This record gives sequence, C-alpha cells and structure tokens, in this order.
Amino acid sequence: METVKKFLNYYNSIERWTCIIMMIVMVVVIFAQVVTRYVFGQALYWSEEFGKFIFVWVSWLGISAGLNEKEHIQVLMVPNAFHKKGFFKIEKVNYMIINVLWFITSIVVAYYGFQIVNMQMGTGVYGASTGIPMWICYLCVPFSSILVCIRLIIEIINDSLELSRMIVKKNLEGVK
Repeated sequence: METVKKFLNYYNSIERWTCIIMMIVMVVVIFAQVVTRYVFGQALYWSEEFGKFIFVWVSWLGISAGLNEKEHIQVLMVPNAFHKKGFFKIEKVNYMIINVLWFITSIVVAYYGFQIVNMQMGTGVYGASTGIPMWICYLCVPFSSILVCIRLIIEIINDSLELSRMIVKKNLEGVK
C-alpha cells in the first residue's frame, strides 16, 4: 500500500508540473505574440497555433488533475443526488458506481480517440503555421483518457478496500 501511495505522489507531481510548465509556455508564447504584434508591428506567425495546441493538451491533462482533487461537477453532484434520494446510504458505494461509469466512458473516449489519431496519421495533415502533425494535437484525447482510467482504477481499488474495512469493522462491532 505504501508503494501505491509513493507512486500516486510521484504521478501527481509529474502531472502537476507538466500542466504548470505547459501553462507557463503557453502564457509566454501568447504574451510574445501580443508584444510582437502591437509593439513591433510583426506577428509571430506560429504562436497562435502553438498556443492553441498547448491549451488543448493542458485542458485534457487537467481532467486527470481535477479528478485527483475531486473538482469535477459529476464527482460531487451525482453522489450527492444519489445520497439525498436514498439510493445508497454509504457514500463510498456512490463514488464507486460513479468511478466505474466514468471508467467505462473514458475507455470509450480512448478507443475513439485512438481511431481519430490513427486517421490523422494516415492523412499526413500538419499545422499550417507550426508544421506540427495534427495527430499530435489529437493524441491528447486518448492519452488523457488512459491517464484518467489509471487514476480511476486506483480510486476504485482504494474505495473497495475502504468499504471492505468498514464492513468488517461493522461486523466485528455487531459480534461484540
């Protein structure tokens, strides 16, 4: 269990720093675009497209980071609705159901994302101003979906272990 926690901390750190560095690069590139356009009267022809590519990657990578912090609306809204309506009394069950549904959705998104990337690789389309292959931009969809799946598997395992501990503890208290 300690190894899993170390892995999660390492993974969270890499994810966080990747997003931070990408945001810094995006801000610097867009700021340079504005300065060169309005101060020097010359635009950096590649900066707008490059900024968009980075923005898309940061947005998709942010899904996994938001999941880690439980910042997505469905992470809180759906379990709270289930709990209020009395479907499940144990909050962990609600989160496990939501995580399983989200996992299935992420698998579907990854599958079709890889199909789109494969199609883009076949077309040989490149960004007009950067020359970056378009499949690299589209790769963020399946890549981020896989990251979300990994995080959800860990969450589901942790919730299952916690739920089983709760059940064992409750059964032991009932025996006394």
